Amino acid sequence: MSEAISEKSSPARRFLGITEDASAYLRFLAELGGRGFDLSGQSLTAIASWEKPAFKSSEPSAILDHFIKCRKCALADHRQHVISGSGNPSARLMIVGSVPEAEDAQTGKPYSGRAGALLDNMLKAIALTRDDVYLTFAVKCCLPDTVKPAISVVNSCRAYLRSELMRLRPEIIIAFGQVAAMSLLETSLPLSGLRGRFHDYKGIALMPTHAPEYLIAHTEAKRETWEDIKQVMARLEIKK
Repeated sequence: MSEAISEKSSPARRFLGITEDASAYLRFLAELGGRGFDLSGQSLTAIASWEKPAFKSSEPSAILDHFIKCRKCALADHRQHVISGSGNPSARLMIVGSVPEAEDAQTGKPYSGRAGALLDNMLKAIALTRDDVYLTFAVKCCLPDTVKPAISVVNSCRAYLRSELMRLRPEIIIAFGQVAAMSLLETSLPLSGLRGRFHDYKGIALMPTHAPEYLIAHTEAKRETWEDIKQVMARLEIKK
């Protein structure tokens, strides 16, 4: 076990993670207009049933509205498109990409272009489809081509990403690319030093690996990525 994992697994680190999650979620609720909690018996009974949260059919669009209202970073002043997550809200596997691309802006859905076609093939290779997983991005706003998100942008979006994770609570996360891995693991280590093994994200197994968009330009990295995906496949007990 790496030093980073053991550090995150210490009681103090776990407590810090819980308080950070609680703080992020309270900020999220405040942005929705929430100003307090209803502690009636009926409400407490409802809350007790939230062991595995269920999405209502209208909730994805509501979440998208919350992203659109966000004014936390400079992108809010000139953004044209915000991409919310999509897929199976009860998925065991959640895939977190780094930044939406131009094709995603056109459709409003994650992984819509060439990278999406490659992702579909990757999922097919482990007997899954988009209906079996949940897709989202570490950065919710579309950026101009070739522009990398600033650290401040990644940090601003992290609370929303945590909110999605708290709602879905998947068994495994795949972090596609440097930005996604950096956001989730809160590290400056390069992807090359992170991929190839599972990390712990608040009790959830997380596998960083190359993103489909990267593989299009760097086909030699497909072998490494397949080795990472096979570990996910084994953890999910998927048989080919």
